[in-house]
Amino acid sequence: MTYFRKMPSNQFLRNKKQIYVKLKLINGSEELTSVVIYEDQSSEEIKKIFMLKCDIVDERLVLKLRNKNGSIIPFSYQSFEVNNRGQPYILEAVRPHSTIPLSERTINNDATYSIEDRVLSISGRVAALEKAIVELPVRRREKINADLAQINGQVSFLLQKMELTSTSNWKGMFGRNPLW
Repeated sequence: MTYFRKMPSNQFLRNKKQIYVKLKLINGSEELTSVVIYEDQSSEEIKKIFMLKCDIVDERLVLKLRNKNGSIIPFSYQSFEVNNRGQPYILEAVRPHSTIPLSERTINNDATYSIEDRVLSISGRVAALEKAIVELPVRRREKINADLAQINGQVSFLLQKMELTSTSNWKGMFGRNPLW
């Protein structure tokens, strides 16, 4: 199975980059090598070149390519800058999900006090709500009775106003005859 395209006879006319890579393997060994990549190669082809050049046979390994700042960069021609032996790219070949270091987690005391205060505040609010739930039917009846009393007062006021207006007679628009 061939992963690479055949090199044309004009391979010296194509754009190419020679980059230096320091390989870090699972067992901790490191080696420096140089790789030539061409502009028209895909990222998969570039990845396969790295695997062949560094003698990596296990395809389950995850390859991580880092620049001089330690940032992970993609396997593409555009992402590579020509470098030297003093500042090589770092190629890590690791098992999947093995790069997450286990560390002891600690929380500072200010955070724990803050969390305790919030828990106490929330538990106080829950206690007040539980106490109010018992009183809800009584309070609901009181509110309904107060609303009914207010509505009764408004209705009686409207009835009084209607009685006053019903006793008056309509005498027309003018108090005396117009002069037109």
